Amino acid sequence: MTKDEILSEMKLIAEENGVELTENAEKIASLRAKMGIGLNKCVCDKDNPYRGCISNICKKELEDYKICHCKCFKKV
Repeated sequence: MTKDEILSEMKLIAEENGVELTENAEKIASLRAKMGIGLNKCVCDKDNPYRGCISNICKKELEDYKICHCKCFKKV
């Protein structure tokens, strides 16, 4: 996927989950595109099979800290 395709998917995920993208989202999308990492894996913790965009781990972080581990999504 291209950076723009990934960013578009991230926007959709944010809308569906009542969160917003941070100013870091475009950098994360670029990194995902360059590394070939899908949204089901976390670029910051890619070896953890339980962490990905809006996984249960990320949802918990958004509840507790209002921002996810990658600082890509934030709770409003």
